Amino acid sequence: MRRKKLLGITLCAVLTIGALLCCMQDASARETLLISGNADLYPIESYDRSRECYVGLLPELYERLSEQTGYDLVYLPYSKNTTQAQQAENRQADIISAYPSGTVDSGAMRRQVLLCTIEHDGAERAIYVGFTNALTPELAGALAQALEDLSGAESIGVLADYMNSSGAEAYRTRWLITLAALIAAMLAAAVALIVFARKKRAEQKTNALIDPRYGIGNDGYYLNCMETLIPAPLRSIVYVFCIGCDMPSLERRFGEAEREEIFSRAAEYLRLDCGREEYLACVGRGMFALVCQCGSREAAQQRAEGLIRGLDGYLAGFRAEYAGAFRAGICSLSENPDCGAEAALYNARQGCAHAFRTETPCAFSTRGMIDESEQLERLRGSMSKAVEKGEFKPYLQFVVDRAGTVVGAEAVSRWQNPEEGLLKPSKYIDLMIRAGTITELDLYMLRCACVQLQTWKREGRGTLWLSCNFTRQSIADEKILARVREIVEQYDFTRDCLVVELTEDSYAHDREAALQTIEGLHAMGLRIVLDDIGAGYSSLSDLSTYPIDGVKIDRSIVIESALPRARALLEGMIRLSHDMGIRVLCEGVEDKATCDAVLAAGCDFIQGFYFSRVLPGREAESFLRSLAARDRGEG
Repeated sequence: MRRKKLLGITLCAVLTIGALLCCMQDASARETLLISGNADLYPIESYDRSRECYVGLLPELYERLSEQTGYDLVYLPYSKNTTQAQQAENRQADIISAYPSGTVDSGAMRRQVLLCTIEHDGAERAIYVGFTNALTPELAGALAQALEDLSGAESIGVLADYMNSSGAEAYRTRWLITLAALIAAMLAAAVALIVFARKKRAEQKTNALIDPRYGIGNDGYYLNCMETLIPAPLRSIVYVFCIGCDMPSLERRFGEAEREEIFSRAAEYLRLDCGREEYLACVGRGMFALVCQCGSREAAQQRAEGLIRGLDGYLAGFRAEYAGAFRAGICSLSENPDCGAEAALYNARQGCAHAFRTETPCAFSTRGMIDESEQLERLRGSMSKAVEKGEFKPYLQFVVDRAGTVVGAEAVSRWQNPEEGLLKPSKYIDLMIRAGTITELDLYMLRCACVQLQTWKREGRGTLWLSCNFTRQSIADEKILARVREIVEQYDFTRDCLVVELTEDSYAHDREAALQTIEGLHAMGLRIVLDDIGAGYSSLSDLSTYPIDGVKIDRSIVIESALPRARALLEGMIRLSHDMGIRVLCEGVEDKATCDAVLAAGCDFIQGFYFSRVLPGREAESFLRSLAARDRGEG
């Protein structure tokens, strides 16, 4: 009767385990748990030397669990020279199976659980299952807790009683009780593994959506939010922000460690600033997406502007130069109703790029802006070889003195792009500055200027001067002075006829390096002119920092020179420059009234359409020939 009851218990337990194991068939990534077995605890666990494998109740249950749980439970190979104690100490095994008390150092175990007590050589001996320090605390704890819950069960006590009895019938009954008890124990372990595996899969699913560097969502999280967390009725008030940096600029200005600090600090601020109804994700290196709800376009703009201002202030608290690293682009889902998650982010990225180009905190994406950005991307892809292929062409705009006599010219570039046609500098200069390729164009235009000056000298026009533009980025390059010298020395012309014109850009550069370069250019006999004084990023302080020969007053001041306040400003700037021994050129003069105004203000040279358009090479030569003919009285 008792045997039937035990068989029923056994069968019930086996069926229950089978049902539970079926629940785990959706396990995904498998991990291996290594078992150190007991070769001499038959029938619970022993090593069959003929079959070269562990046999018994525990190995069979381990195998079934391995098939179903998502964990590969694998026995370490048997070796008579290796003990369970050694495998525990060396962390070769995750589980030490069915070991007698005193045979394994408890210090090598993260947890150990009493399985049962047996009589051996007239004395009681405890049998343990141990979980070594090779296991994570979570998994070791889950498995240990399951077995500990079984340790006081009646079946374990019955198991101990029957294992201490004798006789064939008692042995068979003892074996069945052992089977029932261990199945019950493994049932609990299976439950623990199920719970742990499901919890781990949930954690893995969550972790798959988290950027481990910053502790915020990743691109998968962004897509999930857009696809599952935003109800259709709310799309009309949802805006996608792209908070991005100008990566080429950061790469030139900062090292890898500094850039990573900027990104991590930015993520830190954005995480703290993120509202309850907003979703934040890192969607690229130095790029973040924020999905938010705003009642209007104006509210979205205010949110973005406030975000960038706050971020600038936060970054400046760590280092002043970090401020201004980020801009925001905005995509309105109400204005783009058919826009999916990826398209919305793409549109917002174009707005971010536009914000950098226009030097504003944020910008909404528009169809025109997206078209422009796509064109710029095409240009970016082709400009690296454009200088080498000779696609840039020199154009000249002539300059006159106060008497209206042509005394020089400015050399400017035009890009004859195979796909886009003839492009003005406004289409590509900023792109090249951001990409770090502007120096090659500056040097190319320098060579063109040297060729032209040599030609003019041979033609008897050796007094004409010619200016070529150099960005602050190029001037701050530590190798630029040697490269300029190498080019200039190849040509025959009067050195002070070559004018280096320092143009503005929005990036901070090494002023000390720039000063050394400018002093070196002066030592070569070249003249230095500071461009766009009075607007943009050129500063009056540059007049005292650099050894300047001349300045160009920005056209924004020149075209307003007929107005009293603008005229007073112009006169003051010219007077200050003259007091410092610096000559002044006014650019952007397009009519007689403006010409008269700048002459009255005291400028030395005039440049603009009133005297000369921007001319390609052949037309520039024709222009000079016509002037010569006029002077000879032939025209």
